[in-house]
Amino acid sequence: MAEYDRERVGRLFDDIADADTSTMQEVALYDGNIPRIAAQMALERLELSTGDVLLDVGTGTGDTAIAAAHNCRSVIGIDISMKSLERARMKAEQKGIHNLVFAYGAFEDPCAGVKLASYGITKILAVYSLHHLPDPLKKQSLVTLAGLLRRPGRMVIGDIMFFEEPHGHSEAFDEVGYDGGETDFPARAGHLMEWLEQTGARVHVEQVHPLVGVVTADYRQ
Repeated sequence: MAEYDRERVGRLFDDIADADTSTMQEVALYDGNIPRIAAQMALERLELSTGDVLLDVGTGTGDTAIAAAHNCRSVIGIDISMKSLERARMKAEQKGIHNLVFAYGAFEDPCAGVKLASYGITKILAVYSLHHLPDPLKKQSLVTLAGLLRRPGRMVIGDIMFFEEPHGHSEAFDEVGYDGGETDFPARAGHLMEWLEQTGARVHVEQVHPLVGVVTADYRQ
């Protein structure tokens, strides 16, 4: 298994952004419909309202952030791929959407390019992005993100996560978008639930596939 390398992953998604001609880049990378289902479920579980400020972590070329912007006050999309962010800004400008900010940022350093604490974030979304971190970094990143969230608030993760042993589903790796451990380091669903509960959240987990799920974490006052 390869080790996590933020710059390497950033270059990978730079290359993908260069080749992107889709309208749903985050999930069009994959052969099957499972990532699309997880992305749509995650967006629905946010239950966005006109007063919400959303942080989209791993925003890619911005399609989910742009879709969400129609339903909330503002959206901040962060990503480690500068080329993806450039494409996201172009898409938002072409669609005439102005309640969006796209900036450099990573799970382990979300404020690298923008002062997130000043936005009053009420919702956080991570779609098919957290799985690029190994478990120790995932756990710490969830603590960091929870600290940026106003109470009451909600964090939703739609991603590869293991409900069963992955080797028993190797034939579905392409369908769910899992590379077998080259740049993907999914956690067990139970671990994600445990880590979020340790940040003070009430957590609900939904299985989309034995290797994919949606986690909703609610933070009360």
